[in-house]
Amino acid sequence: MRDFLLDTQTIRYWHDSACSQHAAVTGNVAALRKLAAPLRIKPRLLVSVVTLGEIEFGHRVALTPNPAAQAAYMKFVREELPESFEVSSDAATAYGELRARLFNRYAPGEKRKPRMRPEQLVDPATDRELQIQENDLWLCAQAVAHGMVLVTNDRMTQICVVARDMTNPLLLQNWTQPNAAGIPQ
Repeated sequence: MRDFLLDTQTIRYWHDSACSQHAAVTGNVAALRKLAAPLRIKPRLLVSVVTLGEIEFGHRVALTPNPAAQAAYMKFVREELPESFEVSSDAATAYGELRARLFNRYAPGEKRKPRMRPEQLVDPATDRELQIQENDLWLCAQAVAHGMVLVTNDRMTQICVVARDMTNPLLLQNWTQPNAAGIPQ
């Protein structure tokens, strides 16, 4: 069975019963566990260290911090997603390939000049120009490198386009939609 890597928003929707997406996400978590039960395995739901960093950042820049609510959220994350997933060298390789594919397809023409020296290619195109968020790209790289399903509400259209013909496909599920959880082969 594949593992599932949950992004920041999915975790927030799962935790926060006030979110309109909460029921769908909790329903999908329950459905996935029910699908896995006959197989006598428990699906691994993982949180990336990248996502943990996003959560920590959000807590530190909150306009009106609520320490009790933040502590409850972190407790939920630790209990429901006890295994954090580190960024590995395999993910770094997948990141390089994905970012290069994005660059070659979406970077403005003037930034794709032949014979550029490597130091000229250090972030030659902004995330906005490539239509990605850097942390999303890292999550995709982790999912691709380790054959995981990335659970996200983000469209990631450009990343999906360039990842189509990679050796390991990018598998996405959007658990904010009812009945979206599944066990891919």
